[in-house]
Amino acid sequence: MRGAVTHDDDLPDDGNRGADGISVADEGDGTLVTLWGEVDASLREQASASMIEVARRGGPVVIDASRVRFIDSTGIAFVIQLHRLGDEGAQLCTLRNPPHHVLDLLEMVGLQGHLRIERTDEALAASSGPATGRSASGDAALADLAPTVA
Repeated sequence: MRGAVTHDDDLPDDGNRGADGISVADEGDGTLVTLWGEVDASLREQASASMIEVARRGGPVVIDASRVRFIDSTGIAFVIQLHRLGDEGAQLCTLRNPPHHVLDLLEMVGLQGHLRIERTDEALAASSGPATGRSASGDAALADLAPTVA
């Protein structure tokens, strides 16, 4: 059921979310929006329903993009809409653990420096080892996009 918003408390105990999707959950005094898999036009209905849910909840928004394998212009538009919703309501919007391909697309559309980027300790550890194939220069490029919050 790709059109419905998945709430984290509605997921099975094993956390099975399907191959691609968007979920909305409480996080502190705000909302956590989790993106995973291929975030593209096939998730348009989920994105619309999620946007309504985020607007209804209010408060700061964290977008967890750590498990995004692919994102197209539709997915980037959804991230931009969440960011604008935060701006309009004077609420903080943070992009958590975005993969390099997500950051590259945000840079192409001119959003470097406009989105707050957060790296968790787990993401920093994963990106610093040689097993990831990421170079120090790739990590330096992240710093050019937006401030990192630990």
